[in-house]
Amino acid sequence: MLRTNSSRKSYFLPVFLTALLSTPLAATAEDAGSDSDGSSRNGDWLIGGFDTQSRWISGGLLLGLGAYLATADTSDIRDLGDFTQFVPAVFGLTGSLLIGDREGLKQFAYAGGTTLVATHGLKQLVDKDRPDGSDDLSYPSGHTSASVMGAAYVWRRYGSKWGAPASVLAAYTGISRINGQKHYADDVISGAAIGLLSNLLWTTPIDDRVRISLFPTDGGAGVAFDYVPTSAGSQKTISAADTLPGHYFAWEIGLLDVARNFAAAPGSTGTSVDWRFDETNNPTATGLVSIGWLLTPESRHGFYGVFSPFEVREGSQLTSNIDFGDTTFLSGSDVRSRYVANDYRVGYGYSAVNSSRWGVTLIGSIAAFDTLLELSDDSVSETVDETIVRPMLGARLQLSITERWHLFAGFSIWDDSEVSFRDTTIQAGYRLSNEWLVSFGYRNAARQINTDELDNELRIDQLSLGIFYFW
Repeated sequence: MLRTNSSRKSYFLPVFLTALLSTPLAATAEDAGSDSDGSSRNGDWLIGGFDTQSRWISGGLLLGLGAYLATADTSDIRDLGDFTQFVPAVFGLTGSLLIGDREGLKQFAYAGGTTLVATHGLKQLVDKDRPDGSDDLSYPSGHTSASVMGAAYVWRRYGSKWGAPASVLAAYTGISRINGQKHYADDVISGAAIGLLSNLLWTTPIDDRVRISLFPTDGGAGVAFDYVPTSAGSQKTISAADTLPGHYFAWEIGLLDVARNFAAAPGSTGTSVDWRFDETNNPTATGLVSIGWLLTPESRHGFYGVFSPFEVREGSQLTSNIDFGDTTFLSGSDVRSRYVANDYRVGYGYSAVNSSRWGVTLIGSIAAFDTLLELSDDSVSETVDETIVRPMLGARLQLSITERWHLFAGFSIWDDSEVSFRDTTIQAGYRLSNEWLVSFGYRNAARQINTDELDNELRIDQLSLGIFYFW
């Protein structure tokens, strides 16, 4: 609920810890025969790397769907997303049937079933309102989890020849859900994480001679393609006695409680408003994804990345006048409020201590804090958007209590005249297998932005459940 506050203070903000990703999604073969798990193949049209045909199809889809997003009406964008959510999965299922990949069909069923149960189970458990207020099934995005499940299956099982075009369709589906006011960004990335992790759990490459991996680029992500014709398709296994592998993909879901969130716009003359929201939206379920990898298995150098979106909307009646942007909203007015705090981080980490029992990683990163506030009534809408980019300094501690139990702790910090930030996390993790770890953790974060356009003091507490995939 919005409340005015007579004193405007600046504080310190957070966002999350620095991490990293590099997850191999697929492997495939260029010739017919038997694959590594015993399945027979009667057609090579489905299997292969990122070839000329795949580039043309993917590029055409990117251009066509991008133009459609830029020009079509919101309802048309949403309607097309209702269709594209099914295309990757239908294509993957049809392809497996046509080439007689019985093992793949079984893996598709397991991955699809896991995605379905996890997605709709969380929808019923979380009860998060959609942006358009149509119902309380916003978290996570079912359209996105279905489309990413299908695309990840095609890519991981058969390679990027058709996996890349399917991934473009999955990306469009997720964007259409945000554009269509059906989901928040954290709903979409959580749906995508469910679809991806379900395939990492159940799906294996039909052949390991072609490998595809993701890597971050300026403003997006890229794909690396390696073809090793002499590979026998074997994969290195990791003993439970070993330290955790250096590469991981993580998805964390948790209840985020906004303990303090005062904002004024403009920063010097606007009314300080309490944006903590009501009991329906605080605490609220949210999610983040992170990635991490070492340059080589023996290296002390690694790269990390994280995307942590957060958005809440609600309606309320003002109890006093509010000066916001260029408008004065009068007491008694029914207003709609929107608060967005998206945080992006990419960084470099140096493993200062790296033993079999514990490790210390020093981290330097670049963080972008994207903050948006919006107030509107029946006659006017005011929006203030501020994006600040800053370096961050931090460290992460890892302690292996046993072969299975691990403790993680981390902090990040920055302070200058316009923004201050602190973020502290602690997690306990249990290693289920060589590749999988689940964690339960607590995060406390605070940030303060103090510019001419915006004065925003935010402090959050969060309990989260994490799922980590290592390789």
